[in-house]
Amino acid sequence: MEADMASPPDIHELENIPKLHVIVEADAGLPFDIRLEAVREAALSYGARGGLAWRTFHIKRDLEAHGVYMDKVFDFRQLLIPAPSGLLIEPPIISETINSMIISGSGQEAAVADRVYNINRNARIVSTSRSWRNYLEREWGNVMPPPDILRPNNEEERARWIEWIHEGWEKGVNQANEIFEQDLNQLTAHYQGMVRYRMLLAQGMVSPPYALQVDRGVTGGGDKMLVGDRAVEITGKPELIPGTESWQPASR
Repeated sequence: MEADMASPPDIHELENIPKLHVIVEADAGLPFDIRLEAVREAALSYGARGGLAWRTFHIKRDLEAHGVYMDKVFDFRQLLIPAPSGLLIEPPIISETINSMIISGSGQEAAVADRVYNINRNARIVSTSRSWRNYLEREWGNVMPPPDILRPNNEEERARWIEWIHEGWEKGVNQANEIFEQDLNQLTAHYQGMVRYRMLLAQGMVSPPYALQVDRGVTGGGDKMLVGDRAVEITGKPELIPGTESWQPASR
C-alpha cells in the first residue's frame, strides 16, 4: 500500500523551499511591496495546496488501515437486485424526513407530516456494486512549488514566507477535513437510503423494480456483428405506495 501512496511534502519542506538560482539584481525595477504581495500569494497558495494534499493523504491511509471494517459497514453488494443476463439493479435512494412542517408564504396555511419519504435517485442497471472508496478516496496530484522568482530571497522574506505557509497550510488542512466530512455524509446518506428502500419494500410501502430482457438474436453486420444480442431495460421503476391497506408491519 505504501508503495502506491507516495507521501506529499510536509509543512517543513514547504517552509524550507530552496532558491534554485540567484535572481539578478533582485527583481530590478519591481517595487518591494508589489513583490512581497506576489510572494505572499504564492506562499498562501503553496501552503493551502500542501495542507490539502497532506491531510488527504493521511485520511486515505487511515481509511485503508480500516478497509476491512469499512467493507463490512458499507456493503453495497448485499443491497443489489439480480437482473437478467447477469446484470444487477441498484436500488433507489430514499430519504426520510421526520416531523416535517411547511408553512405557506402568507402564513395562512401549514402542512405537517410525521414522516416524508422522497425517492432522490431511482433504480438503475449496473454491472457491479459501488464502494465506499468511490466516495472517500480523493487524489489532488502533485503539489507544484511556485516559480523561483516568487521564493524568498533573504531572511526577512523567509520569515514572512514561513508565516504565510502556516496560514495557507491550516486552511488546506481544514478544507481537506471539510471535504472528507461532506463525502462521508453523502456516503452514509446513499447507503442508508438504499437500506431504507429495502425496509420500505418489505413493508409494502414501495414497489419493486421490474426489468425486461428482449432477445434479439443476431444483429449488426458489416464491420460488427452481435451474436446472442440481448437488451435489458427497467420497465417499471419503484414507486412509493400510498395505499395503507397494503402496508405490512415492520419486522423487528
